[in-house]
Amino acid sequence: MLVFLIVVPLAWAVLLWFHPGGDRDAIYAGLADDVTRWQIVHVGTLVFIGLMGVALFLLVRDLPGRAAAISRLAILPFVLFYGAYEAVIGLGTGALVQHANDAPPGDRAAVSDAIQSLQDNVVLGDPGIVSGIGILAWVVAVGAAVVAYRGQRAPVWTLVLLGLSVVIVSHPPPIGPVGLVCFAAAAGALTLGRRESRAKPMTAPPAEAGMRPA
Repeated sequence: MLVFLIVVPLAWAVLLWFHPGGDRDAIYAGLADDVTRWQIVHVGTLVFIGLMGVALFLLVRDLPGRAAAISRLAILPFVLFYGAYEAVIGLGTGALVQHANDAPPGDRAAVSDAIQSLQDNVVLGDPGIVSGIGILAWVVAVGAAVVAYRGQRAPVWTLVLLGLSVVIVSHPPPIGPVGLVCFAAAAGALTLGRRESRAKPMTAPPAEAGMRPA
């Protein structure tokens, strides 16, 4: 489990460094020459969204209390809604950019307008209702996990790192990769800390004053 909790976020962080940039108000112009890289990054991102949901669940699955339960419950809407957003804005946009590249030059302006319209859609766009629900679910899941580990008296620095991982929902570099590194560091430290606490031998209570062994 420890390897999974560290490798998954770090692998996603490496992938996201290849995320193409560009002007949000000129999506087609920014992606026309980078559409293959865009598609590869977003196919991988769709997979890593599910894997990050599993990672956070593993991190809180054995914790007691209401905060841990809230964290576990919020993971599912994060995976569903943020994954749906990524499928549309990531893969859908990439497919439209590929279509525009293959279209006659006179038709590209119309496809470019469709790509831009998708970004501005109130339900599926960036930002939109679907992405907003997914982002809120991740923030709740991570925030509740921080509260749950605070109840377990985890070191403050690990709680700060875990809290900083909320920024992964703004996944293009450098913000997304930095948040993922924070998650990996926090998850590794918290898991090792719990292992060490379980491995500590139970110490016998001190003998009462005046009592002597028979």
